[in-house]
Amino acid sequence: MHRLLKPMDEICLTCGKIGSCNQELPGICHACYRQVPWIFKPRCLRCGRGIGCPDCTRLGVNDRSFVLNRSAVTYDAQMREWLAQYKYRGNERYAPLLVEMMLRAFTMFHREANIRLGDHRLRNAHSVPWSIHAVTSVPVSQERLRERGFNQAEVLAKGLAASIKTPYAPLLERNRHTDKQSFKSRMDRLKDMEGVFGALQHAPEALWSISRSGAANTGSPEVILRIIGPLRILLVDDIYTTGSTINACAQVLRGYESFLEMPIEIYSLTWARS
Repeated sequence: MHRLLKPMDEICLTCGKIGSCNQELPGICHACYRQVPWIFKPRCLRCGRGIGCPDCTRLGVNDRSFVLNRSAVTYDAQMREWLAQYKYRGNERYAPLLVEMMLRAFTMFHREANIRLGDHRLRNAHSVPWSIHAVTSVPVSQERLRERGFNQAEVLAKGLAASIKTPYAPLLERNRHTDKQSFKSRMDRLKDMEGVFGALQHAPEALWSISRSGAANTGSPEVILRIIGPLRILLVDDIYTTGSTINACAQVLRGYESFLEMPIEIYSLTWARS
């Protein structure tokens, strides 16, 4: 009887040890959960880094096309192995784990945004709370897609969008293949991103539809004919290093502000911040 009532032991997804898994994150043991380097209070409010950030104090940083980035964890050795298992070795069982971790980061960010970014202008706009209207992801090249078999950022973005009940919209494409960014210097990354991304053919129509479909994720059942205030898009990627990839994508999306006749705000959510 005792064996029947005792929970079955599980194999931890990340360390392989047998034991009871924690209830906080799917598939990992208590020991692995305690080692997750969460970013609860980012030191840099622009890029979301958990430690001091020299990047966001550089000259010209205010010219970025995205508002800010938030990340779930610091990219340490353990997180590097988790991402390698998912991204390079095709272990799809990591996807629900990473999505759940990003959901936690988004929940904290959403709370922060309504406090920090919900200024008097937004509060007076018919009391509409701060919210994201659509989720999209950083695209990969066809070469990377053939190599890995999937776009890791797209999988994470779709999982997150489903969790927060906000529409996912593929809006971007990669015009040319680039070498792995991890082997490049900061300046090389910035130069390499020039002209890499473009908008998918249906992007203008999709953005127009989103801007006219009502404010998603507000909990209101009423249909609003047009979003009041800026159109907010959440751009998802697996890791934030210099911000060059996020900024290049944001530049493309913000190019449709005149077409929509409203400002577009791009927010970035990544699983890890290096």
